[in-house]
Amino acid sequence: MPRPPVETPVSFEVWCLCGRPLRGRRQSTGQIVSCSSCGRKRFILPHSPWPAPAADAAAEQAAGLKLKHLLLAIVLGGTLAMILIFLLVRPYLRRPEATEKASAAPPDCRALLAEGERQFRQGNVFAAAKELSAARAERDRHPNALSRAEYHRLEQLWRQTDLLARLLDRPLEEILHLAMQHRSDEEWRGKFEHYRGRTVLFDDVLRRNAKDRPVLGTYVVRSGGIEARVALEDLTLLQRLPLEPPRRWLFGARLADCRREEGGVWVFRFEPDSAVLLSDEAAARQCCPPPLDEELFDVLKRQDEWLRR
Repeated sequence: MPRPPVETPVSFEVWCLCGRPLRGRRQSTGQIVSCSSCGRKRFILPHSPWPAPAADAAAEQAAGLKLKHLLLAIVLGGTLAMILIFLLVRPYLRRPEATEKASAAPPDCRALLAEGERQFRQGNVFAAAKELSAARAERDRHPNALSRAEYHRLEQLWRQTDLLARLLDRPLEEILHLAMQHRSDEEWRGKFEHYRGRTVLFDDVLRRNAKDRPVLGTYVVRSGGIEARVALEDLTLLQRLPLEPPRRWLFGARLADCRREEGGVWVFRFEPDSAVLLSDEAAARQCCPPPLDEELFDVLKRQDEWLRR
């Protein structure tokens, strides 16, 4: 025969009107307790004979589980948020390091100069111009990267490669012939834009005429009986050259214009600061028919010495 369940004592605590607490244990039947202070009496309900509902315990357990799940979600959410923030910020944390390495190891200006000169000597004018332009840009960022001699070498190589890369692909006589075919000066100016900025090379004796202008000793631009004047006096470099006594010079300059001027004379003009003296054998081989004569080697040497002054 099963034993009756043992009743768990249930305490009570109520307050008297006078403010004193009344405490004790509930009985199986109602009871009346008197206040020890004021004597007032209070009725105390008996305790319930029924066990506490299981639903209440389940609800409490479910509430506990929900709280645990909520805390776990908060922890996991915070962790994921921190990971996401780190991934977003990580590239910016690494960037200063990469920038510092890049600034600590800039491109070698001397290496660029050496590679440009190697390409130049092999006749690869455009590849040389690219390397030498990069060397000049690097030198501008690091002014002390080159010695004075290396600085001069870089500038002279770059001038010569730039000159050769812009070579005019037709003689001045042909351009003069095209100019004379255009009845409208405006039409010819539009056509001449194809040739503006292209370089012309001269291998000739330079002397000064009666007007003290530098002129070519032998080369004459003539087409159909019309002779054009080559206005070398516009070139600032030639104004500094020692042209007395007359000597052979190898140089080039960029075309600026070809038009009829006073008296109907056709004149070729050049960009004032574009004249370049050739001083390297590799440059001479690009524009002079082989074989190169001893006199031309002497010209190159003399021009190089003049440029180094």
